[in-house]
Amino acid sequence: MRKIKIFMLHLGYGGIERQTITMANSLTNDFIVEIISFYKLNNKPAYNIDPKIKIKYLYEGKPNRDEFKGALKKLKLLKIFKEGMKAIKIIWLKFKLIKDEIKEDDADIYFTTREEHAKILSKYGKNSKLKITEEHNFISDSKYRRRIVKEYKNLNYVVVISKYHEKMYKNWFKKTNVKIIRIENILSYRPKNKSKLNNNAVVAAGRFNYIKDFLTLIEVMKNAVKDNPALKLYLLGDGEEKDKIIKKIKENKLEENVIMPGFVGTELVHDYMSKSDIYLMTSKNECFPIVLLESMSLGLPIISFDILTGPREIVKNNKNGYLIPNRDAKLMAYKVNELLKDKNKLKEFGKYGYNQSLNYSIEKIKTKWIKLFSSME
Repeated sequence: MRKIKIFMLHLGYGGIERQTITMANSLTNDFIVEIISFYKLNNKPAYNIDPKIKIKYLYEGKPNRDEFKGALKKLKLLKIFKEGMKAIKIIWLKFKLIKDEIKEDDADIYFTTREEHAKILSKYGKNSKLKITEEHNFISDSKYRRRIVKEYKNLNYVVVISKYHEKMYKNWFKKTNVKIIRIENILSYRPKNKSKLNNNAVVAAGRFNYIKDFLTLIEVMKNAVKDNPALKLYLLGDGEEKDKIIKKIKENKLEENVIMPGFVGTELVHDYMSKSDIYLMTSKNECFPIVLLESMSLGLPIISFDILTGPREIVKNNKNGYLIPNRDAKLMAYKVNELLKDKNKLKEFGKYGYNQSLNYSIEKIKTKWIKLFSSME
């Protein structure tokens, strides 16, 4: 069998990590798979990895970003110097050790999901090998375009996960030999039970940061509870905007309406989804959000702000949910209550979304990866 070498930054929690590991696990009957992880964050990976996959760590440690920031904040000069030198060493090791793995020439296919790794692969990978990177970035500016067109010039494929990015990247790389292919995210786990859609509750999950814009989600709840005082929001996650979110909840007296369990694992995310009726998304940008596929697999309709890419490729307006224009929090709140009151439409939307989620099964997406990885046989 042909061997695939997959380069990852770490094996901790993260959407890219979860998707890459799911893809790797699906290929073990067709290829020899080895995962090269630079960092070793924990004693074992955050997600289950097929025992047939060999795992190799290049650096027995973690990044020291937090230590360096802490030293800067406290103005500890000696600590700043030490952590700064350590950071430089880590950057150098990252380049050298990944380059050495590529030049070792012990695989047929080399795959990565990080720009820094793809740049090294393009420069040092042999032309006789299949060299692929997968893009998860949401960056469309000209500076980024110029950089990656130059960095990726010797790769065979750049994989993207949305129709929007497929069109954009084909235009970017049209004067090169690099081919652009779209392969969507895998819905790796299908829950046994769907929501009964009788909970008077909505759910949202993700990192509490500017991009996810959960502050606006609290604004949606403020408007929604005016007509539906018993409405619950399960807000799952953690992050740098947590204090701001809590403050806004208290300012609007929503403590009884918004439940924040913190960061929870996949099974508990699905448990909270099964206790909900609608998934809400207020992100400022998304690439191809797996959380929407997960919510549809539990039979939940989706109401999302209509942004440039991501939700508009998954949400079929008035079929499995609603796309809200102009980031209109009042309109989103109105649509939440309207849909919760119309039980027939709620169930119709849920059924449509569930059937749609079947298109992202491991079996269906796996065939696309096998076809790609077999393209140079």
